[in-house]
Amino acid sequence: MKHIIDKQLKGLIGFVLASTLFIACSSENQINSSFSQEEITQAINNDRWNFTAENAMPSYGSSRIVTGVYTVRLRGDSLNVSLPYYGKLNSPAGAMNGNPLDFRSTNFKIEKQEKKAGEWIVTISRPDAEVQSMLFTFFDNGTAQANIVMTNRTGINFSGKVAPAK
Repeated sequence: MKHIIDKQLKGLIGFVLASTLFIACSSENQINSSFSQEEITQAINNDRWNFTAENAMPSYGSSRIVTGVYTVRLRGDSLNVSLPYYGKLNSPAGAMNGNPLDFRSTNFKIEKQEKKAGEWIVTISRPDAEVQSMLFTFFDNGTAQANIVMTNRTGINFSGKVAPAK
C-alpha cells in the first residue's frame, strides 16, 4: 500500500511541476476567460467559484479531452463535484457503486494560499471520504489545474478554467 501511495505522490508532484511550468511559460497578460483578473481574485477569496474541466490526466493511461460539462462548484460552505473518473481501484474497500467524483458535500475543510501575484493554491479536504483531497491551482488569467487524491483509487488530474460563480 505504501508503494502505491509513494507512486501516486511522485506522479502528483511531477504533474504539478509540469503544469506550473507550462502555465508559467504562457503569456501573463493573456486573458483566457471573459472575467477580469479582479473578478477571479474576488471569487477565490470569497469561496464562490466554478472549476470547469477541459482535460483529464489519469494516473494510468493517456490524457483525454473532457467532453460535456464537468465542474466543481464551491459556494461558501457547499461543494458540488461532477467530474469524470478514469482510474484503477487499489482496494476492495473502494468498490462502491457510481463515480467517486460525483458528489455534494458540506463537510469539508478549505485552505487557500496565494503563492505569488495571480496564482493561488486552494486545497479542499474531506474527512473520512473516498476523495481525500482536491488541490486546485488557480491563475488570474482563468486557467486552472486540479489534482485529486483518493483513498482506495488512483488519483486523477484535470486542467481547465476557473470562473466566478454566477
